[in-house]
Amino acid sequence: MASQTMSVSDHIVQCLARSLSDANLSRKTPLVVAYSGGVDSSVLLHAVSIFREHFHCPIHAVHVHHGLSANADAWARHCELQCRLYDIDFHLFKVQVDQSARKSIEAEARKVRYKALLEVTQQVDGALLLGQHAEDQLETVLLQLKRGAGPQGLSGMGESQFRQGTLVLRPMLALQKKEIVAFAQQEALQWVEDESNTQNSFDRNFLRNEVIPGLLSRWPQLTKTVGRSANLCAEQTQLVNETAHTHLKTCMRSPHQLSGSVLDKLSSAWQAMVIRAWFTQNGELVPSKSQTDEILSMLHAKHDATPEVRFKWGKVARFDGDFYWVIKPTCSPVSSMVIPHGEVVELPWLDGGIRISFDSSTIIENSKSDKNIERTKSNAISLKTNVRNLKVKPENAQVSKTLKDWFKVWRIPLWEREKVPVILLEGHPVAMILNNEPVYFLPRVTGLNVEFFSQ
Repeated sequence: MASQTMSVSDHIVQCLARSLSDANLSRKTPLVVAYSGGVDSSVLLHAVSIFREHFHCPIHAVHVHHGLSANADAWARHCELQCRLYDIDFHLFKVQVDQSARKSIEAEARKVRYKALLEVTQQVDGALLLGQHAEDQLETVLLQLKRGAGPQGLSGMGESQFRQGTLVLRPMLALQKKEIVAFAQQEALQWVEDESNTQNSFDRNFLRNEVIPGLLSRWPQLTKTVGRSANLCAEQTQLVNETAHTHLKTCMRSPHQLSGSVLDKLSSAWQAMVIRAWFTQNGELVPSKSQTDEILSMLHAKHDATPEVRFKWGKVARFDGDFYWVIKPTCSPVSSMVIPHGEVVELPWLDGGIRISFDSSTIIENSKSDKNIERTKSNAISLKTNVRNLKVKPENAQVSKTLKDWFKVWRIPLWEREKVPVILLEGHPVAMILNNEPVYFLPRVTGLNVEFFSQ
């Protein structure tokens, strides 16, 4: 709570200066204000204009027009006018909110709003400022309790945290709503009222209108004590996450592969934390407890089983005892294609390209006779996938086997095998691409050069 000797605007200015310094950013960093036109964001915009007087930083205000209210156009005009009066760059985003069945309008509106806010902030290389206050923090913690969240969820909203690499600041998080409104009235600020705030069908509105007033009437210091609890949960979460990432490093064979045997040596609680840390590291939302339990149950599946847990982005699958992060393919591998000599050809299912060249005169041993057949640049180069029954002898191998058998030897996961491209010269297999590297077959074609380029 702001002290009696410090105004709301002074509190915000000092909080911004401290947060930027803690993040090792200049106080001249561009500031992007999420400006709905309501009293909270109006006070924030006013305080940021004072901050600019001290530190001369660029300011941008972003208003997201959801189109959900008949007053939405009027709110946008109000926000644009206020920004002109403050001489602040104004950005208007008109977005579409998915209102289909089984969709939370509240959640969908928040999703598109954050996308617009982060887009502008990243364009100007700035910090994003949000006008959430102490009661908003209380609402967040109560909602997380309703959802059965653990310490990370009960940490609520951070005053300073990074989202998609962008610094997000909430300099009003210690202020109570009554302080903000009183300050806005004292400064004769102009703001709009969103009529949807009275609709208790939204969870936050129900808490704000029906639950929290009674709680604060009984316990006036509740926002302060809940804020303290949220900070303690955040500290504990940070310590746990740091240890979980240390365990994750010991389990990782690669960013997309975890050693099942190493993971199995951890306690069940740390196994769950490692899985959550793995999801975070790969840029996805952490799985629910039931999803985490389902993933960990794969540790004890039969050795030759390949269980999997599916998500929107793809799946976590087990193969040969290890866990794999398998991203949903954007396209299927082609069954065959012609490769022009010396030209780069895109292989989209491998997120890369290939270039094949050979000397003007090369020799391939004909396996069916003792004769050698001379090849030239005019010879056809082709590529095929899903030829697992093809018998080949890779370099440094002592025997010939089918690709299916070599895949077992090399522990290639089942879902990767059909994507492996085999290169043929005049129908004769000469090489393949495995794990983004060329593997040549014997007898090795003189002067053959296969290059793979990752995107």
